[in-house]
Amino acid sequence: MSTPATDINAELSAVITTPTVRRVVRRSLYWGGVIAGLLVLGFIMITINGASRFVERWGADETAPLGSRAVVEVLRDAGVDVVVTGELDQTLAALDEPGTTLFVGDVRGILDDEQWPQLLGVADHLVLAEPSQAALDALRIDALTAAPLSTGQALELVAECRVPAAVRAQSIRATGIGYSTISGEVCFDAGETGAGLIELEVDGRIVTVLGAGSVLENGEITRAGNAALALGLLGQHETLVWYQPTPADFAAPSIAELTPDWVNPVAWLAIIVGLAAAFWRGRRFGPVVIENLPVVVKTTETMEGRARLYAREGSRLRAIDALRVGTLRRIADGLALGRGAGVDDIVGAVASITGRDAHAVRDLLVGREPANDRELVELSDRLLELESFIARRVGLDGATASPEAPTDPSSTGRMDA
Repeated sequence: MSTPATDINAELSAVITTPTVRRVVRRSLYWGGVIAGLLVLGFIMITINGASRFVERWGADETAPLGSRAVVEVLRDAGVDVVVTGELDQTLAALDEPGTTLFVGDVRGILDDEQWPQLLGVADHLVLAEPSQAALDALRIDALTAAPLSTGQALELVAECRVPAAVRAQSIRATGIGYSTISGEVCFDAGETGAGLIELEVDGRIVTVLGAGSVLENGEITRAGNAALALGLLGQHETLVWYQPTPADFAAPSIAELTPDWVNPVAWLAIIVGLAAAFWRGRRFGPVVIENLPVVVKTTETMEGRARLYAREGSRLRAIDALRVGTLRRIADGLALGRGAGVDDIVGAVASITGRDAHAVRDLLVGREPANDRELVELSDRLLELESFIARRVGLDGATASPEAPTDPSSTGRMDA
């Protein structure tokens, strides 16, 4: 026969080990706050990036002061077929026919030493806008970068050369990079800082190095002879290929190039160690033991295991709630209230039979929350005492009522033969 203490222990062993509602809510609020913060940060970044749009210098479709749409549109109105490209392969494909001018403005320095030589000799006229020294060396052009033409203020430079486009412009007002050469034509010389334009012949083709790159910009095209120089250089042939390299021209590095030298030895060592660990931990000293299922587990083992889990998680409220549920169910059965009885019904019945205050009974059965292990044990003991008291009281009432039971034979349920 089970005692109230055994029933309470059984209830404690049956409590599941899931986190309490409060713990779940706290975790949900934390991750909800993190996700909301990331969304706000992403919105701010998108707003900032959208507001600060990158303006491409010498962009063929760019209307900002740094762009070159004005030059491109005037050339098109003059009958020049302007083909705008952003990839090296597209550029080379557009240069199949003779009578073309190739303009290259590598603002971001994307092309490497293997890509620059592919642009040499593919067009009748190659115009390089402010190329770097690395680009000139890759093209094997006899030119050197000297210094910036100015420190911010545009310079008035006179042609003083025999290049037809420069002669028509007579003078320009521009900024940019100065270049020097010993085998080409020098125009718009600024002295020690170099010249704004040099023209050379490489393998029978004309190559123009335009250091005064500002003459192509929308904001500077109307100054002095800037427009005449830009249109004269880029409008010499029927077709103009306007090429500005984009990130699509980046040479994708291989996995071997991206991998540091120490990765392979460490990877092989990790594989060997993993195999050794698998062999070591995977050994068996005999056949697998077969156990018939289902397995019967002692109640004490289950109770102690769940108790240790609750102690580690600190789930006092969940434990006392489980005890209270069992207590309420047994009290309701003992008082013949039925399974449909609510908490208020049970509290009222307990207060009536024990003579205790209904608020105190409710606080014990459903209200009070243990703050520590000592209060948890105290509440458990009080529940046990209450349940035992009610059981004794109901037993005494039954014992008192039994002598007064009717003795009439018809009330015993027996019938005369």
